[in-house]
Amino acid sequence: MMLAGTYAGAARKQAKGFAVHESAGKQGIRVQLRSLVMAAVFAVLSGCATAPPPTEPEPEPGPVVAPEPEIPIIRAEPEPPPPAPEILIEPPSVAVILTSRSPAYEDVANALADYFESLSIYDLSDKSQPAASAFRLINDGTTDAVVAVGLSAARSSVEMSEVPVVFSQVFNYQDYSLLGERSRGVTAVVPMGAQLSAWKTAEPTLASVGLVIGPGHDTLIEEAELAADRHGVRLTVNVANSDQEALYYFKRMVRDIDGFWLLPDNRVLSTRVLREMVAQANRRQVSILVPNPKMLPLGATISVSTVAADIAARIGEIVERIHQGQLDAVPPMTALSAIRVEINDALLSRQTVANGAPAATEGSR
Repeated sequence: MMLAGTYAGAARKQAKGFAVHESAGKQGIRVQLRSLVMAAVFAVLSGCATAPPPTEPEPEPGPVVAPEPEIPIIRAEPEPPPPAPEILIEPPSVAVILTSRSPAYEDVANALADYFESLSIYDLSDKSQPAASAFRLINDGTTDAVVAVGLSAARSSVEMSEVPVVFSQVFNYQDYSLLGERSRGVTAVVPMGAQLSAWKTAEPTLASVGLVIGPGHDTLIEEAELAADRHGVRLTVNVANSDQEALYYFKRMVRDIDGFWLLPDNRVLSTRVLREMVAQANRRQVSILVPNPKMLPLGATISVSTVAADIAARIGEIVERIHQGQLDAVPPMTALSAIRVEINDALLSRQTVANGAPAATEGSR
């Protein structure tokens, strides 16, 4: 029993010693683990204190991208407004009224036919169509203007036309109240300065000139006086009220002049008086300027007359302005600009020799 007890006690001691040994072993292990942990921590802390800071790796270069070209900004211009529709202006429509079919009037009508596209011609001497009937057609139509050639045509047109009137070939227009709100005129003779200039060119020795004219032509007289002063010519002017008075003035001046200036004033120059004036002038070797070449065979020396194309051109200008609504801007009378000069060579040569100058050697112009 004692053996057994001894064995049991020894066993308990052994077991206890084992337990103590085991406990000591565990403590050693824990100490070792703590030492290892501390060493690791120390190592880590030492490394953090002494190791250089890590460098960040440089980024790898990316692909080179060329900069996009700058695109200019083009601002759209506003579209222009559409062009205005072209307005087609119809050419003026003209009615020509002739006093008669005399060559002087017909020449103007023919020249006007070349000037205007739309033209109607009426002849007042044609009794088959009275003036009232002709103007009824004109007023009821689309005529823009009436062109009257000659005195009778001008008077009828101003009285009966409902559209503007342009008259020509009328010397004494002031006696018949032809100028008005809707009527204009073209002078019947070329400017006085142009006439005297042509005369002096044909007769350089011309020094003293006489002029007889009816009343109402103060403007022409002023033009003649200015032209005479410019050319160094002495001018004598008388205003007559009848053909007999005109002849009287002529007889008084013919002894003291070397040129007589005739104008187409039929109030004071009847056919009888004209023939007597020409006859006396020829006897005294006095040069005569006339407005119509048809008078050269009667004994006139030089003719300075109008040109039909020039008359038509001046009328055309007036009608165009009427067509444009500018009648108020047109002067009452429009002057001509072209002249036709014809010379009686034989008579001029004789007169020149009689006045002491050498005879002309060149022919007529």
